[in-house]
Amino acid sequence: MDCYLLLLLLLLGLAGQGSADSHPEVLQAPVGSSILVQCHYRLQDVRALKVWCQFLQEGCHPLVTSAVDRRAPGNGRIFLTDLGGGLLQVEMVTLQEEDTGEYGCVVEGAAGPQTLHRVSLLVLPPVPGPREGEEAEDEKETYRIGTGSLLEDPSLDPSASAGPHEFRRRENSIPLIWGAVLLLALVVVAVVIFAVMARKKGNRLVVCGPSQSTGVPGMAPLLIHHQANPQLHPHSPLCLLRS
Repeated sequence: MDCYLLLLLLLLGLAGQGSADSHPEVLQAPVGSSILVQCHYRLQDVRALKVWCQFLQEGCHPLVTSAVDRRAPGNGRIFLTDLGGGLLQVEMVTLQEEDTGEYGCVVEGAAGPQTLHRVSLLVLPPVPGPREGEEAEDEKETYRIGTGSLLEDPSLDPSASAGPHEFRRRENSIPLIWGAVLLLALVVVAVVIFAVMARKKGNRLVVCGPSQSTGVPGMAPLLIHHQANPQLHPHSPLCLLRS
């Protein structure tokens, strides 16, 4: 039974190590950025050496370790920190395109090196900026659009700034204006006609009184109204027949 249990634990450990090796975590980061990777190790390996490796064809190439060796030159862009409690943290800053590759946390315990976590890092190249000619063309286009918008400014054209309600009010006011003009013209014509008729009526011959001197029925002495100078001619032969 003990042999079967040990064999099962060994298979689980190998499966875990194989899964870490065969399924690395994929990370993508642009040039100049940073990544932060955390790895969990067993508490019995708290004093074991922790290594951040770059996996090449020949195997693990150690970049930084948890051992403090002041004689060895340090890497200014990679930092490894053992936070304790089974947690290891690795930070890579100011990434470059040549940093693309596979990395991993390795613990050198009593049972030998064990890979805790693998990372497949892809450093993306910088996005090329616009060329000088394109920038100048964009500036010209912007200026041209700005000029066009200035010429087409609705505030400079009252008809362009009018809304649909204002257009509707203007359309409704046009018949009212023409109606008022027509009414005024009719009033003026009526006043002129009335004045002409009144003037003609002031110069008409007016018949007054029954016939006395002529003896002819329907005839009467004539009272002539002529410009405010009435004269009565009782014996005048002129008479105006009543209409």
